[in-house]
Amino acid sequence: MLVGWGILSPLSKHAGWAPGPVGDMSTGARGWILWVSLAIMCADSFVSLLPVIQTSIAKLVSVQKIGNAPPEDYDSETPDRLVPTRWVLSGLVTSVIAGTLLVWMVFGDEGIKPWATLIGFAVGGLLSILGYVCCIL
Repeated sequence: MLVGWGILSPLSKHAGWAPGPVGDMSTGARGWILWVSLAIMCADSFVSLLPVIQTSIAKLVSVQKIGNAPPEDYDSETPDRLVPTRWVLSGLVTSVIAGTLLVWMVFGDEGIKPWATLIGFAVGGLLSILGYVCCIL
């Protein structure tokens, strides 16, 4: 926070990167700091996913090459105690639709467009994989 608002904010204003008022989200330092930091966090998360993707692909290739059986499932619950896939998918679709409608109702057509909200759900879903993978590793 100190670096962002104490150093980068005045630097962005002085360099002309954020010519508007400091608190303005579209032309000021506030928006400049927000979007730059968000881009850094997303890039870091995607880069952190690369070893996981590489390991998964290597396992798939080795299973297909050697013909070994896939690794055993480490799920501790029996299939009859698991939440049905149909429930998970219907809950996901319902949540995305409700979330998109609520964001559109709150911010209106001039605020956040529905397509941007849907992209946000997709990116959020990808980034949540990182949290899940970190928990199981």
